[in-house]
Amino acid sequence: MSDNKKARRVVKRTSRAPGSLDMHFGEKLRARRLMMVPNISQEELGNAIGISFQQVQKYENGVNRISAAKMVQIAAVLKVDVQYFFDELPTGAKNTKEVRTPALVEMSLAAHGPRLINAFLNLKTDKLRAAIADLVTALARAG
Repeated sequence: MSDNKKARRVVKRTSRAPGSLDMHFGEKLRARRLMMVPNISQEELGNAIGISFQQVQKYENGVNRISAAKMVQIAAVLKVDVQYFFDELPTGAKNTKEVRTPALVEMSLAAHGPRLINAFLNLKTDKLRAAIADLVTALARAG
């Protein structure tokens, strides 16, 4: 094989860096997987859709793109509509740095985030929810 063909092949393989859309979809996938009660592991998700847990990791990290067919399968296993992956996506967003991670996704990916979200949703009154929101706001300002 000539050096020119090798060089083209290398460029093709290295030119595929994770884009912000891939990372957005991966973050949404991971957030939903971790919010499932009980949590579903990467291995369980992979088995359910016919891929390895390593491939699930690659999807979650935005290293590999999720095909439309896989996204439909993933949505079914995670018990969400496919639209879930597109929620909070800016209109006309391209696979560039312009896509920001939604706050709820960031929270669900943070340490103790899913636990906090679940506990918050289990509060019975808006008065209690307001008190918790006030407390967290005060703690965030303090430090």
